[in-house]
Amino acid sequence: MRYEDWHTHNSLCKHAIGSIEDYVKQAIKFKLNVIGISDHFPYEYLASYIPSLDQIPYERYAMSLNELNIYVTQLNQVRNKYENQIKVRFGFELDYFKDMDEVLNNYLDSFKEKMDYLYGSVHVLFGKAGIFAFDDSRFLNKYEEYTVNDEVYLEFYTALQNMIASPAFDFDIITHFDLPKKFDKRVEDKTLVLDKVIETLELAKKSDLTIEINTSGLRKQAKEQYPSEDIIKEMYALDIPILLGSDAHNPEEIAFKFKEITALVKSIGYNQLAHFKERKRSFIEI
Repeated sequence: MRYEDWHTHNSLCKHAIGSIEDYVKQAIKFKLNVIGISDHFPYEYLASYIPSLDQIPYERYAMSLNELNIYVTQLNQVRNKYENQIKVRFGFELDYFKDMDEVLNNYLDSFKEKMDYLYGSVHVLFGKAGIFAFDDSRFLNKYEEYTVNDEVYLEFYTALQNMIASPAFDFDIITHFDLPKKFDKRVEDKTLVLDKVIETLELAKKSDLTIEINTSGLRKQAKEQYPSEDIIKEMYALDIPILLGSDAHNPEEIAFKFKEITALVKSIGYNQLAHFKERKRSFIEI
């Protein structure tokens, strides 16, 4: 099969390398059918609403608001330039912040009609440790404020549930579904956390969302894709659609371990992957 990689970043987000065109050219070299460009939507719009945001380096997590038009212009240029060689799909990775949906939409709405899909993500928690960018290694000391790692997972899944349940947070795909394990911070009470996972999956199913199998965890300390095999089995039991994303921050990471992950999801029972165009989902066979 010709793979489709729906999750890539580029230098506009300040923590990836390579231009959008570099990722498209590499995807062509790897003979992908689709390359999804899904850079982080700016955090900047939140600065005047969340005073604690200045405790994390949010300017290094995403493009700025004045770069949004640059992003869309570059997307259009590469799609037109390479339209006979690969399908280039447009997306954003949107971070969920509770009660900030309407503020987000003031900036996002004018771009939605240009997008093929939208990722929904949680990278920042507001809980026991205050504001906590839990997947940024500079804040690993915050884990010391929790009695057990499970508390971080429970806060994370509560945030995902709020994201899914919000009528104003408009997105199509949940990404890195068990991200708190990135630095190998593992669940201790598996039954407790799994119950919360299943609650979250049931909400995702009810909302007809897709969940990404994100291979970047295989490059991190966790040494495991997001989500785990156990969670993918629960997703399959609920008939939740999936697609693949490398979460590439370097063009060389495109389609990372896709062959192995495709074999894994097929062994669980999946025989289709989701595909998006103009916010409409279809499926391809695997």
